[in-house]
Amino acid sequence: MKSSDRLAQVAEFNSSISAHSLRILLEANGVKAMVVGDVFNETGLDLVSVFVHANQIELAQLIVRDVPAASEVLIPSWICLCGAEVDAGFHCCWSCGKEAEESVCES
Repeated sequence: MKSSDRLAQVAEFNSSISAHSLRILLEANGVKAMVVGDVFNETGLDLVSVFVHANQIELAQLIVRDVPAASEVLIPSWICLCGAEVDAGFHCCWSCGKEAEESVCES
């Protein structure tokens, strides 16, 4: 196995959305990333990890450290057309089920 093939864990989450948000953020910054453990079991979602190639771990850690929670960066808090306030990181309204993209009243 080449050293460039080795993987290193960047972060661990209880939320699949947070893990995938970080993966998207890393990839948007040129760091190829992979989410592992994104499955449900009888007790709910296990811990979900984000991995990158070992030779990109320092850059990935810099991005994680310097950028607020990935889910908040990619999906900020917003106001749905139904009037409900939706917390950062959620793409669907908790009240009516509309997605953030459907709402023109994003904050």
